[in-house]
Amino acid sequence: MSYKLEDSVIREVEKTFPPELVGAVCKRLEETELPMERSAPPPRVHIAVIWLSKGDLEKFNYELDGAACDWRDTLVAAGLAGEDWRDILQAKKIESGSW
Repeated sequence: MSYKLEDSVIREVEKTFPPELVGAVCKRLEETELPMERSAPPPRVHIAVIWLSKGDLEKFNYELDGAACDWRDTLVAAGLAGEDWRDILQAKKIESGSW
């Protein structure tokens, strides 16, 4: 399975990681399958992984591997597990209306 990254996710990668890592980070997000994707939009999980990584590639890989097993803990750790997750994203100027 492969994901087409939302523009808002790509922008968040670009804001968080140095330019030389953007392509590799996006590729991993596109290629890493998330379980139970019907319960949470993949972009929401992707944003959570990006936030938790804080721009560190090793931490990013660790967080993405964890999300690939069970993304629920990832959302909790990033503060995106509650019903107000769209409001949190909107406060950070991240568009989530299409997903």
